[in-house]
Parts: sequence; structure tokens; C-alpha cells
Amino acid sequence: MTKHQKSAFLARLTGFILMFGLAMVAAAQTLTAEQVQRFEQLTPAQQARVMEVIGQDIPKQVDEPALEQPQLVLPLPVEPGHAPEEEDENAVTESAETEADKSREPLKPFGYDLFTGVPTTFAPATDIPIDVDYVLGPGDTVKIQLFGKEHAEYSLVVSREGRLHFPKLGPIPVAGLTFREMQDVVKTQIEKQMIGEKAVITLGALRSIRVFILGDVNQPGSYTVSALSTMTNALFVSGGVSEVGSLRKIQLKRRGKVVAHLDLYDLLLQGDTGNDVRLQPGDVIFVPPLGQTVGVAGEVRRPAIYELKHERNLQQLLELSGGLLPTAYPQASQIERINSRGERTLVDVDLSDKSVLSTRIQSGDTLHVFSILEKMENIVVLSGHVHRPGGYQWRKGMRLSDLIHSIRDDLLPRPDLDYALVRRELMPDQRIEVFSVHLGQALQHPQSQDNVVLQSRDEVIVFGASEDRREIVDPLVEQLRLQASFRQPARTVHIGGVVRHPGDYPLETGMKVSDLIRAGGGLSEAAYALGAELTRYAVVDGSYREIAHVNVDLASILKNEGDADIDLLPHDVLNIKRLPEWATAETVEIHGEVRFPGIYPIARGEQLSKVLQRAGGVTDMAFPQGAVFLREELRKREKQRIDEMSRRLESDLASVSLKLAQEKGGNAGSLDIIRELGDQLRSVRPIGRLVINLPKLIEETRQGRRSDYDVTLADGDKLYVPPVTQEVTVTGEVFYPTSHLYAKGLDRDRYINMSGGATGKADTSRTYVIRADGSVETGGNWYQDFNGGGVKPGDTIVVPLDVERVRPITLWTNVSQIIYQLAITAASANAIGVF
Repeated sequence: MTKHQKSAFLARLTGFILMFGLAMVAAAQTLTAEQVQRFEQLTPAQQARVMEVIGQDIPKQVDEPALEQPQLVLPLPVEPGHAPEEEDENAVTESAETEADKSREPLKPFGYDLFTGVPTTFAPATDIPIDVDYVLGPGDTVKIQLFGKEHAEYSLVVSREGRLHFPKLGPIPVAGLTFREMQDVVKTQIEKQMIGEKAVITLGALRSIRVFILGDVNQPGSYTVSALSTMTNALFVSGGVSEVGSLRKIQLKRRGKVVAHLDLYDLLLQGDTGNDVRLQPGDVIFVPPLGQTVGVAGEVRRPAIYELKHERNLQQLLELSGGLLPTAYPQASQIERINSRGERTLVDVDLSDKSVLSTRIQSGDTLHVFSILEKMENIVVLSGHVHRPGGYQWRKGMRLSDLIHSIRDDLLPRPDLDYALVRRELMPDQRIEVFSVHLGQALQHPQSQDNVVLQSRDEVIVFGASEDRREIVDPLVEQLRLQASFRQPARTVHIGGVVRHPGDYPLETGMKVSDLIRAGGGLSEAAYALGAELTRYAVVDGSYREIAHVNVDLASILKNEGDADIDLLPHDVLNIKRLPEWATAETVEIHGEVRFPGIYPIARGEQLSKVLQRAGGVTDMAFPQGAVFLREELRKREKQRIDEMSRRLESDLASVSLKLAQEKGGNAGSLDIIRELGDQLRSVRPIGRLVINLPKLIEETRQGRRSDYDVTLADGDKLYVPPVTQEVTVTGEVFYPTSHLYAKGLDRDRYINMSGGATGKADTSRTYVIRADGSVETGGNWYQDFNGGGVKPGDTIVVPLDVERVRPITLWTNVSQIIYQLAITAASANAIGVF
């Protein structure tokens, strides 16, 4: 056995011996929490062996704490804001509740959370001051310090016979004496028999006593507690009073007689511990069942279910609950009661009337105290683009300038001084009315009509010049629509087109087109200021809706001339047009061998030849035959084609896989080819290349002629003019795809042979050439090939795949398109890298 194994064996053996000893002790009494914890750390075999020795079942829980030293027991703390009971999963959130719902929330019995938690915190009682009326008994320790002729200290334990065995003095009976009486007796004996000695007498470790806790408690039984323990200390040991037990009529019985009553409400509500009597050995604490109860709910300080003792009326009940909150509305309180016929009924009470407070209550009543309304009176509300939003005191005759004193001090930077809204409630049905004011005019000219007189509960809304106002205006518009009826259509209008804040707005009394433009934040830079269009809806004879379009003289309205400013009607729609040919500046990029490469703004319809001239033309090192022209729209269409081919290829792959699985001896090589093509296709990057003939364009432009090869440019176009190249690229089904130095007189086959020749999967009869400008030549003149004229610098020779090798694919054009796409991408790779 190794050293490590020996150590592990000894540790297990020691633990087993220790637990065996604990188990022997537990045979005579209930296991403590610590013993059970150690027992659970043993292996199952060791646990079974211990239980077999003591003849008990495996312990599941601790029935009673065994205390060897005098100890006080305290409950576990409860986190603030957390109730001991589980939360009701069906409870409604407070924000969604009505005032009546709040006053009828499920009530909890008052006071029982005092015992929340399992009593696992123990504190020694040695530091607690000893009361002079403490009665000594067997097991108490008395400490005596002598000084005078000789100095000595004695620690004497009261024997079972109730005596102190003092050296030189003999036994002194002290059992049944109070602490003060014991001090007098012992001092008298010392002074009589030990002349010249003085004594200081105190108590040391105190005895433990056993008491009984019975009745409606969580864990009734016999408990060992400190001799200094009181009734509340013992109740904590037992886990506290259960919810069916009384908190107000707890009895202390001694020798069969009730010697004290404990009302925990005195402790909880007044902090009074006068009736918390100290226990003696053999005492019985008995908790009777709960007595009469009454509930208090709503706007009181402690809503709960209370047990009645001497309380008989509403005044005493309110005192139990802590009194009314400032938010209570006592005039509309109710008592929910069960009448003599067993029916639930309601009794209205006015708690503000002192005579009503003497109303008698009965068991089972629930007093509901409702809250005042959340609405505030005599205020105005300021919101939106302001420093200090919120409510302000309203005064009669108060104007807008009294609420907003300064643009700089009260408003955030860049407010909209031309348009602010006032939301007003109309009595008696509280319908809303919304109208606008010129905030700047109201503040600069307090005597103007824009400095409106405010009413109680008005809300003034200020907007920012550049902030989106839909979050504020849309709810107001929705309220106006909800108020609409057959005779009163929704007072809303709409502005769209080229304005800063298009959308729906409230229709004000006497509102005109200019007011709606002001509500929309004014015209944008691209607005057509000469005219606009107003669409109007009208119901004809109640049978159908007619639509009319009215031309608006916007220029006259902006100049404030004539009668062009039309009055608006409900549901009118004003459309501000955009200036013709107004658009965001369009640009193209030119890179490569031009004199001034860069990004150039272009006009609508501008052509490539003009931009080339602005860029200084091509340099002497330019290779215009290999120019690459890219367009974003073509790139998007190319991506769609690649995605479509990829989907078709995946479908063919599934078909081939199924066919090979059904046929024996299928051509698995076709499946590998399809997978390889799929991998290559997924790596293709769409480029959007447009084939142009730049040499012809340059030549005809120099001659001053209009060229048919010119290109009308679009936003985002890109042109790359590469330097002179001498390479010829061979790709596709060759053994070594690469580029070769151009040599005059070499034909396609010679270049293919220079790349290792065609592979066994190649279809040499369909070899084609991608020219440097992006055009494709599939055939070839044998005379040109013989003289080398068929291959030019910058060309790419493509040797395609033999589609007969992938016969399971139903559409071989898929393969040819894929191969062509791969070749085009390879031929334009340099241009892609530039951009």
C-alpha cells in the first residue's frame, strides 16, 4: 500500500469512528444538525453500518437542537423587500392595477414574518448581563474572588442538591435563591468564618434548562435552552408561531398554572418586552388557536390581517394598522362584511367623520381604504425640448410667457420657435383639443395673441428643430381619431413630400396650408417652392366618398400674397413636390493609368468620354484594351444569377446522390465533380463587369466624333485602366493553370501545352478565349491561329470541363455557366483588387 493510500484509508477510518460515536449518542436522543451533516458525508455503506448498530433509520431532518451550552437562538435574516411566502404567479403588476384592485390585494396575517427562517444562528449567553432576580439552580457556576489577608479565586458549580461546596466553609445551600439573595448569603458566611476577608461574587457559565413549547407552533416539542431565555427566545427555537396560532394570547404555564400572558403585538408595535417573562425548568409555553381577525387593505401604513384582542371599533383598528397614508381618500372607504345570512356585503364609511370611527367591527370584516385620484389639479405641464419638464403651479390669468421665461434658460439648444403645441382638456367629458402657437413670437412679444392664456391641466409641448416629433404627435393624433364620430370627423391633416417632419398633425380651428407647412418643420432644401398639391376627401350625400386634387400656389403662400393660403378641412393631405432633377450628387471612380485618378462627381446623363477628359486622358503606359468597367447594378444581377446557379447545383447534387444510391455501379466521379464545382462557385465574388471598347472610344473621341462606344455613366460606376501587360493566362482543365509571357505566333494549343496540356476531364473542342476587355470568342479562324493572331496580350484561354462526364446533371448549361463565371472572375481579378 502506498503512502497516499494509507493516508486516505486512515482518514476514512477516523471519520467512520467519529460518526459511530455520534450515532451511539444519537441512539439516546435526536441527532443535532452538525451530526446529521457529518453523517451525510459518509459513504452509503458506512451510513448503513452506523444505522445497523444503533437500530435507527437514516435521519432525514433535525427534530430538536441539542444544546450543550446555554445559548440564544436567533432567526435567519430576511432580505429587505422579500416576503417569506412565495409570490403569487397570477398577481397583476401595480402599473396595470386600478385603485380598487390595489385596495383588494391579498392580505397577509400581521406579525408572523417575525419567525421567518430556520433558527440556525446560535449565540452564547455568557455576555448577557445577569438580572438580580435570576433564580439559581443546579448547574449554575458561581465565581468568588477573595481579597484581604489572602487572595484567592473560586469557581463553584451548584450541585444537584442545590449547594455550593466552598473550601474552608463547607456547603452553602443556594438553590431557589435569587442572584441578590445568594450574594448576601455567601458574603455573610465568608465574613463570619473568614475574618478580614472581603468577597466579590459573580456568576459564570449558566445552566441549561428544558422547557416545553406546545400548541400552534411550527415545531412543537421539548427544547433545551439557556437559563436566561425568555418566552420569545424559546419561540424562536421552535420555529415560531404558525399562521393558525395566536400572537396575542400566548400562555406561560408553570406547575399546571398560567403564570403569564404574552402579547407579541406589544413587542411588534410598541417595542414593549414587559411581559416577556424569563423561563424556569419545566415551564410550558402554550400557543392557543388564532382568535377573531379583521383585515385592513389599501392606503394604510401596514395593510394586513390583524388579530383582535381589546379592539372593537374602526378607530382602534386604524391604530393597529399604523393610520392612514397621506394618499388615502377616507371619505370613500368600505367595509366588506359577511352578514347574518352568510352573504358578502359592502358598507360605505366616511373615515373623515369622527363619529364613524366608533363604528363597531366584527370578525371577518375587511376595511378597504381607497387612494385619492392620480390626477393633479391647478397645474400646467411643460414637456418636450426643455431643460426642466414636469408640472408647474397654475394661476388664474397665467400665460405662456409665465411658464417659459427665457429661450436660453428654459429651452434646450435649437428649439423650434415657430411651432409648439398646447394640449387642452375640454369639460365635462374631457375631450382633448390641440392647437399650436408661435413660441418665438409669444416670448418676444408678450402682448401678441400667440402668448395664449393657459388653463388648468394644459400641457405645453416644445419641439426641437431637428428632432423627430412623431413620438409626441402620433399619440395626440390617435386621441383625436378616437374622438371622431359620424357628425364630427377626426380633426387631423397630413403633410408629405419634401418637408422636414412629414406625417399626420392635429387640425386646428382656422388652420391653413401655411400652418400645416409650419407644423411639418418647413420646406426642405429640395422642395419645389412654386406649387404643391392638396388632396381633399368629401362624403357626398352620405353615399360615397369623393376625392379632389387642388393645385396650391405655394410661391404666393410663401410670399404671403393674395388668397392662395387655403383653409384646411379634416383628412386633407398636402404633398410638397421635389425639385426636378434634384438628387444626391452622383460620383464615379477612375483608377489606373490615367493622369488624374480619383473620384469624380457627374451630372445626370454624363458620358465616360467626358469624365476621361476631366481625368486628363490615359497615360503612355496605359493598356486600354484591358480596361475593366464595373457597375453596381450589374453586380447585383450577377449575384442573383450565382445564387440561382448555386441552388440549381445543390438540387442536381441531391438528384445525383439519390440516383447513385439506387443504381449499382453508378459513376461516383460525377458526384465529386459536382461537389468541386459547388465549392468553386461558392467562392466566386460577383464583380458586375461591363464589356467596353475603350481603344475605339478614345480614338473616335480624339477625332472629335460622337462614338457609339461611349457609356452613359451611373452613380457608383468604376473604371480601371491597367498598365501595359504581356501575359496570357491559361485556366480551366489544364494540369498547371498559370500565366505565360505573350509571344507572337503562338496559338491556343501552344499555350495550353505550355500549361501541361489538357486533363482527362477537358473538352478541348469547346476551348474559348476571354479577351482583355472582357469579351468572349468561342471559335477561331484557323488562319489567325496559325499566325498567332488569335491570342493577344491580356487574353485568358479557358479549357472547359467535358460535360459528358457529369451526365446525371439534367441541365448541362448549369455547368457551362458556372465555368464561364469562374473564368470571368479570374480574368478580372486584378480590377477587383484595385477597388
